[in-house]
Amino acid sequence: MYRPAEVLGSAVLVVEDEMAMQQQLRIDLHDLGYRPSASSSAPEAMELLSRERVAAVLLDLVLDEGEDSGFELLTWIRQHHPGLPVIVLSAAQVNSASIRRAYELGASSYFVKGNVPMAHIYSDLAARLVERGTGRPGSYKFGRLEFDPTRRSVKLGERDIRLTPQQTALVLHLAQGSKPATARDLIEAGLFRTDAAHSTVHSALLTLRRRLDELEPGLGPTFVRATARGYNLVSVP
Repeated sequence: MYRPAEVLGSAVLVVEDEMAMQQQLRIDLHDLGYRPSASSSAPEAMELLSRERVAAVLLDLVLDEGEDSGFELLTWIRQHHPGLPVIVLSAAQVNSASIRRAYELGASSYFVKGNVPMAHIYSDLAARLVERGTGRPGSYKFGRLEFDPTRRSVKLGERDIRLTPQQTALVLHLAQGSKPATARDLIEAGLFRTDAAHSTVHSALLTLRRRLDELEPGLGPTFVRATARGYNLVSVP
């Protein structure tokens, strides 16, 4: 099975209300070297994503609270954690409209439970964790904005800018998790010297936001959101 060493230890959230399936996914993910967590409802998943750093989501589209709950959660994830890979797992009763809707809302992959071997799902998960995005391999889509870490570029419509290596690393780090990152988190991730002051981190992020403003006035603080809990990326409407 395709399972690169660099994805091992990644935190994966399972959103599944069928307990037997949830337990099986958690066991499999643990055996494959991931750190699984689970929720059985959309509100529970939102709460977990708001407080923990997750690298990918396995999402059952139909949850107990309603047949649209999975779609609503997918919409919320794309709004609040636009770079997070979301692999949709659907029940056997599936139609083309549901598949199209899931992809339009930002699903990274779509699988029908029982119709494909679980090994295919886990291989796709590993690939998504390497790609870390919802656009073409190596790129990230945040609404109207596209980020390509390989080219160190950010594009909005017909305009694009190049970022410095450190700015690229900052955007990439924020895109690869769900929990807001504090200055301490960014230092511990190796993006700054271990003895860097928190003011140095905040200054670097302010410079990044000003650079993004060159694409569109106000884009920087809109895209790189700062709250009391830290920094995170927001989809650009």
